[in-house]
Amino acid sequence: MTRWRVPGGHAGYHPSMRPIAVLPVVAGLTALAGCGTAVEPATPALPPSTIATSPAPARSGPAPTSAAAPGPSISGLDAPVLLGTHRTMIKPAEAGTSVLAVDGSGRLDVTDAQTDRALFVLLPTAGRYMIKMAADGQACLALRTGGGGPSTVNATACDPGSAGQLFSIAPPDSGDPATYVISVSGAYLQVSGPDGLIAQRPGNSAPITAFVLADKGPAA
Repeated sequence: MTRWRVPGGHAGYHPSMRPIAVLPVVAGLTALAGCGTAVEPATPALPPSTIATSPAPARSGPAPTSAAAPGPSISGLDAPVLLGTHRTMIKPAEAGTSVLAVDGSGRLDVTDAQTDRALFVLLPTAGRYMIKMAADGQACLALRTGGGGPSTVNATACDPGSAGQLFSIAPPDSGDPATYVISVSGAYLQVSGPDGLIAQRPGNSAPITAFVLADKGPAA
């Protein structure tokens, strides 16, 4: 396993066909702060029509504009996904069949069940991306903080003016260019053992989970 140096001098690891790949923090990723409430533990999956969604986080300050961040670079094999014309499954790199999916409580978590709740559409918005559920065109992913536990990502009503719904999705500045690190409001999506998928700011030695965007064909 090759060690990588995270900006600031903290070590991370590069994915190389191991259970969970880790990569350094991408230089220059910035986002606005979001807020919300804690969620209950995941419950058994429900039919798509009953997916729970959390209230949209309250906005703070003016809505982001197209000048808030540089537009994403969209080219290569993943261009249809990054342009929002194709659906995608978001997979932790080198993690077998595991994917990210919204469970019955509305939380985004890691699962081996590749259902329609694991299908998303990435919508370029204000220089970043809204991540919309393909199974429910009114639901998007958003940062959820508070309650004393780790921050999570949950499904909520889509709101392009909410900073907590604007994700940065970018390849690492070194390593496998087919992988991406995903962050929102300065917190990176991380696969964290018993906590499942969380959103966490980099710590002294915290690795960053890398993801693969699997193209699942044209969006509806």
